[in-house]
Amino acid sequence: MDCLQSKRLVVLLIRPSKYHKDGYLLQWLRGYLPSNSLAVMCSLTEAAFADWRLANINSKRVLAFDEVVRNGRINPGRLMKQYASEGTTVVVGLVGVQTNMFPRAFDLAGEFLAFGAKVVIGGFHVSGSITMLHDDKHPVGSCPSPFPSDCPLMPTECAELMRQGVVIFHGEAEDQWPGVLADIFNGRPMQLYRGGRPDISRSPLPNYPLGYFKGFMARVLTLDSGRGCPFHCSFCSIINVQGNKVRFRSVEAIESWIRQACANHGRIFWFFTDDNFCRNPDWEDILLAAIKLRHEGLEFKFMVQSDLLAWVLTGRKTKRSYVELLGEAGCSQVFLGVESVHQDTLKETGKPQNRVADYVKMVESYHAAGIACHASYIIGFPEDTPSRVAEDVRTLQKIGFDQASFFMLTPIPGSEDHARMLAAGEWMDPDFNRYDSCQSAMRHPIMTPGEWQKAYDDAWSAFYTKEQIAAALSRINPKSYWGTMANLFSYRWSALREGVHPMLGGFYRYRRWGAQRPGLEKESRLKFWLDEGRRHLRFIGGLIGEYFFFQDVYLQTRWMPAIREQTAKVADLHQQLGLAREAVSDRLREYSAELKRSTWFSRTFGRLTGRTWLDSFWRRYASHKWRLILPTKFLWHVRMLGCAISECWYSVRFNTAILSAVLRQKV
Repeated sequence: MDCLQSKRLVVLLIRPSKYHKDGYLLQWLRGYLPSNSLAVMCSLTEAAFADWRLANINSKRVLAFDEVVRNGRINPGRLMKQYASEGTTVVVGLVGVQTNMFPRAFDLAGEFLAFGAKVVIGGFHVSGSITMLHDDKHPVGSCPSPFPSDCPLMPTECAELMRQGVVIFHGEAEDQWPGVLADIFNGRPMQLYRGGRPDISRSPLPNYPLGYFKGFMARVLTLDSGRGCPFHCSFCSIINVQGNKVRFRSVEAIESWIRQACANHGRIFWFFTDDNFCRNPDWEDILLAAIKLRHEGLEFKFMVQSDLLAWVLTGRKTKRSYVELLGEAGCSQVFLGVESVHQDTLKETGKPQNRVADYVKMVESYHAAGIACHASYIIGFPEDTPSRVAEDVRTLQKIGFDQASFFMLTPIPGSEDHARMLAAGEWMDPDFNRYDSCQSAMRHPIMTPGEWQKAYDDAWSAFYTKEQIAAALSRINPKSYWGTMANLFSYRWSALREGVHPMLGGFYRYRRWGAQRPGLEKESRLKFWLDEGRRHLRFIGGLIGEYFFFQDVYLQTRWMPAIREQTAKVADLHQQLGLAREAVSDRLREYSAELKRSTWFSRTFGRLTGRTWLDSFWRRYASHKWRLILPTKFLWHVRMLGCAISECWYSVRFNTAILSAVLRQKV
C-alpha cells in the first residue's frame, strides 16, 4: 500500500550494540550504563507527534530498544510482522551510533530494509565523519551531483548506506526530526538531513520509556544540561559533532526534570552527560537549585564531567567554590579528563589546560568536599612504553584518584587525529568494530600490537587492586560507600573478568547460537555449547573470587577502623592504669575488665580481619591433597572447622551489610 494512504506511524528507536571479539553480539542480562541518546530521541519523537506536519496520522506510536541488554534483543522479521500491518509506516531509527557500533548498525539497517521498513541512522560516527571528511572541503549544498552519496568526499560507509536506501541524519535532531518523520510518512524522504547544532534551551528533556530499566543493574538516569566543548583535544570528536560553542538547557528546565524524576522514581542517581559541566555559565544556579531541592527533602545524588581547571572556579553570587557547591548539591563523583600525567604529552594533544603540577591539590579539594575522583586516561601516545604506562598507573594511585577508566588511543572518525592520519595515508584498521578503545586500531611507533594490548590490560589489573579499592572506599563519603563499591565491582568485573571496557559492560553476558557477525563461519552447536559450559564455569569461579575479594575490602574498610579504635583504647587503658594504679583501686577492676574485653576482641579478630591469615590457611590446607584422609592430618581438619566457622561468620556479616544497604536504597 502506498505510504500516502497510510494512516498509522510506528517509530522503532534502537540503540545498537557491537560485536564482541568472538564474533557474537555483545549483550548482557543486566547492563550498567543506559543510553542518553535513546532517552533524548524518545522525548523528541513524542514531541514530534504533536507537530502539524503529522496531524493527519490516525495512530502514532514510539517504542525503544536497547540492544546492549538481553530484553532489548532485536529480531527485525518479528518486529515488522508485529507492527507493519497494512496501512502502517514503520520508521526504524538507529540512534546514538558510535564508531564501534556502526558495523552492527549497518547490518541491522540491511535487515530492516529487506522487510520494507524505512531506516534512519544518526549518531557520533555519522555526524563526525561527515563533518571532518566532507563539510570542511566540500559542503553538501554545493555537491556537483544531485545526490550526496555520489560526492567523492562523502564517507564511503555513509555513501553505501545511502545507496541502499537508508536515510542519513547528520547533526542533532531537535529541529529537523518532525520534518524527517513527515517526509518518510508522505513517501518523499531525502537521502541526507542536516540537523546542525540547535538551541536546546527549550527542547524536551530526556525521558526513558516505560520498563527500560528492567534490563539494567541500577536505575541510573542521564541528563545533558549542555552540549559542546570549548577545548580542542586532537583525539576527541565532540568539537566536530556538537561544536566549540557550548549550548545549554535552562535552570528551570533542569530543576523541573529533577522534581519529576524524584516523583517518578523516588531516590535517584543521575549522570550529567555534558562533556564539561563546569563551562555552563549557569553552573552556580543549577547547583543552588539542587541544594534547595535537597533541603525540601528530595533524595538524589549525581555525577558530572569537568575539566581540570574547574576546581579553582568561584561562584559569582555566593563567592563559594565550584567544588564546595558540588558536594553540597549532592555530587558523589566527578569524571576528569586527565588523559596523561606528562605535561609535554598533554601539550602535543591539544590539552595544555591540564596542569600536572596541580593534580594532587585538585584531588584533595574534591575529597575534602566528599567527592570521588574518576580519571580518564589514554594509553598509546607516541612516547608510551609498557614500563612508562606501568609507572603512570602507580602515579595515578599516588595522586589519590579513586577510580580510573583506561582507553587505547583510537583515531575516532570525527577527530583531528583521524583526519590527519587519513590525509597522511597512515594505516587505520578498516574494521570499525575495533574502535571501542580497548583494542588497537592503528600502529604504535614504539610498541608492537601485542605489547600495546598487554600494557593496556595490565593497567586495569594494576590499578584495581585490593589496596587501591580499600583506599578509595576509606576516602569517600560514608553515605556513598555501597554505591561506590558497586561501581568499583562493575569496573573490575568488566575489565578483568569479561575483557570489555566497563562503559560497554554489564553483568552476565548473554550469547545466542547463530547470532554471529555476518561473514563469519557459523560455529557448530557442539563447539558453541562446550564453550558456553566453560564460560559459565569461569563466570561462577570469577563471581566467587570477586565475592571474597570485596569481602576482604569490606573487612579492611569497615572492621579495621573498629579494631584500630579498640587498639587505641587498650593503649589508653594501659596508660591510665599505670598512672592511677595506686590512687584509683576501685576503678582498677573496671578498667581491667574492659581491658580484657578489648584485648580479646583484638586478639580474636585482628589477624583475621583482612582475610590474609584465612587465605594462607586454605592454601596450606589444600596443599596436602589426598594426604588429608590420613589419621595424622586429624588436627588439620579441626583447624579447618574453626576457619570454616569464621568464613560463615564473615559471610553472614558481609551479606547482612549488603542486604541492609539494598533495603535502605529501596525505602
